[in-house]
Amino acid sequence: MKSDVTSILRLTGISGRVLLLFYGLATTVVAILNLDDYHSIPLVFVAVALMYASLFLLATQSTEPFAPIPTMIVIVLVALTAFVNQWNITHADTPGYANWHMGAMTFVLLVLALRGRPKQAWLGYGIFAAIEIISTFFTALTLMGAITDIARQAATLLIGSLFAMLLRRASRTITAIQETQLSRAAARAATAAATGERERQVARLERDARPALDRILSGDDISDEERRDFALLEAGLRDGIRAAGFSSDAIAAETRAARARGLQVVLLDDRGNDLDATEREIVEGALITELRRSAVGTITARLSPYGREEIATIVVDEDGVFRRVVVGHDSVEVTHLGD
Repeated sequence: MKSDVTSILRLTGISGRVLLLFYGLATTVVAILNLDDYHSIPLVFVAVALMYASLFLLATQSTEPFAPIPTMIVIVLVALTAFVNQWNITHADTPGYANWHMGAMTFVLLVLALRGRPKQAWLGYGIFAAIEIISTFFTALTLMGAITDIARQAATLLIGSLFAMLLRRASRTITAIQETQLSRAAARAATAAATGERERQVARLERDARPALDRILSGDDISDEERRDFALLEAGLRDGIRAAGFSSDAIAAETRAARARGLQVVLLDDRGNDLDATEREIVEGALITELRRSAVGTITARLSPYGREEIATIVVDEDGVFRRVVVGHDSVEVTHLGD
């Protein structure tokens, strides 16, 4: 079950378990104080043990709604507790607190209703009521007395069932509000990230491209060296668009230097989201190592789609001699493919 502000009311978690334990202890005290009102004292403790078994199931099973099999076990335990204790009362017509099972089993069924099983709780109560009525034929309990007891406890369960229904609606409303707030926060974060990336790209263009544009617009003759610089600048700007994951300043500088030496460098980003700090560090280290050690040929680096075992692959072709670098989350594996 999802954790929310209504969990304490469903009696789940530590606080709920403590409450169930105290209820069981209080009921045990009541049963012990009325031992003179029973035919068999051992049967009293059997009934108490059955009650604890049902409370134990409610305390240890935290699914929402309550799991089907534990639900049926609780109903059986309720019926057994009622059967054992009802037939053990000496003066069924004036039981006093000896019929503690009436309130205790109603409480157990109430918790079952709160845990998302109101129909099953009423089924259990029907079985419970049937045992009470049948006992009137074999004990001193009158039919009217049984009906009165059943009606009184049914009112408690009815109120609890209605409360459970309202609780579930409140829980759904609270969950919907929380999800809406999270969605809005995520949207704001995405907008802020997009704005930040846009500002970063604008700053990069301002820093790298504006001097070249001013030089071209000046109308003066452009030297061959400047043309080479413009070509390198264009390649770098292209990397920033199609390979945003490789767009750190360190990679940009090393890529430019490698291209200036005559290497062909192709950067591709198929990841779909940003690298975290650790991933970025290991990818940068592997790529920069290959850019520095390669003198001729082609280097193709690709960020793998998100979720793959490898973060990136780097293929180096040095005039027909190949090597493949696989960058994992905690390792870098180099394979020499030969000619």
